[in-house]
Amino acid sequence: MTTRRFLILLLASGLASCVGGGGTLSPVVMEPSASLDELLNNYRTERGLGTLVPDARLKAAAGVQARDLAAHDRLSHRGSDGSDHVVRAERAGYGPYVAENVAAGQKSPAEVMRAWLGSSGHRATIELSPATNYGFAHAVAPGTRYKDFWVLVVGRQEAAQAAAPVRAAAVLPH
Repeated sequence: MTTRRFLILLLASGLASCVGGGGTLSPVVMEPSASLDELLNNYRTERGLGTLVPDARLKAAAGVQARDLAAHDRLSHRGSDGSDHVVRAERAGYGPYVAENVAAGQKSPAEVMRAWLGSSGHRATIELSPATNYGFAHAVAPGTRYKDFWVLVVGRQEAAQAAAPVRAAAVLPH
């Protein structure tokens, strides 16, 4: 797939969406005890998409955002330092082609996947066919409004000479 087509898919996927509270539930049945890793790749496999391979750098980028959201009791793609998902992935040594889902308030991987799959923008990120890797993080902050904060970053490592990274333009209301 060309870099240009990948960038168009990223733009079309609604990278700036976020899910708070319980979110809209999708009709997909999720095994309550499954890990997010299993749920993510089972969903992709059922739809004929390639499985995603865990990447420590994307996990680190997701962890930075999950901890930041928990520390500030908020839901956003923008970090408290002004960073976006592309910057966080690049800081971790990955990029520049990444997409991010964030959510807050869900109590289990099954709940957060149902919420993300019930949102077209989040589902598009999960279904990105050019993506090859993912990183996932969950932060818990008991004294906050949401208590549980979830971040999924998917991406595809590309050569340094590729086109400029795509950045989310705005955060949609949640």
